[in-house]
This record gives sequence, structure tokens and C-alpha cells, in this order.
Amino acid sequence: MSLSFARAQTLLHSSFIVHTSVGTVELRLIEATEIARPGLPAEYRTPMLLVFSAPASPILAQDNYYFDHPDIGRQFWSVAPVQAPANRPITLNNEPLSFYQVLFN
Repeated sequence: MSLSFARAQTLLHSSFIVHTSVGTVELRLIEATEIARPGLPAEYRTPMLLVFSAPASPILAQDNYYFDHPDIGRQFWSVAPVQAPANRPITLNNEPLSFYQVLFN
């Protein structure tokens, strides 16, 4: 399944279960941003960036992981840790958060 920007927007604020070598981790989709597409033919998907928040531990290394979501099933995405977005809290219930991105180009 190819994820479109419109579909990603419907998944905002929902949780994904990510399968890691130390077990599963819940990531919450907090941002979906379209990336400019100058010169890209219309038949190609619009590039986009998804940003997720997660508990600070365990820390996910930049790698490929299986993501499970009840609406889109299992996906295999490349994830990279990032700094907290400027407009986002860095804690939830006094617990620190980590942030990750998935880039579709």
C-alpha cells in the first residue's frame, strides 16, 4: 500500500505499533507535512514527512521497522530520530518524549 498525504492526514494523532529488536514501541503520529514537488510528474506521489512522538525509552536507532496500524495494516518504513519540533511539548505526563521522522519521496 502506498500512503498518500491525504490518507496520512486522516491518521494524525493515532498510534502505530513499531516492532523492534527489544519488543514493540508505540509511536503517535503528530505531524504530516507535504514537501514541495517542483518538476515532479503528476503521476508520482507527493513527497511528505511524517513526525512521530514516542516514550524516551527505548530509543529507536535510524533503521527500517515494521509499523502496524489498524487502518492501514503493516508497513515497512525507514525511521530516523529527530529533535523535537519547535511547537511540540517534550514531555507527556512529566515523562520525556523522543521524536522520529519517516520521509516519503
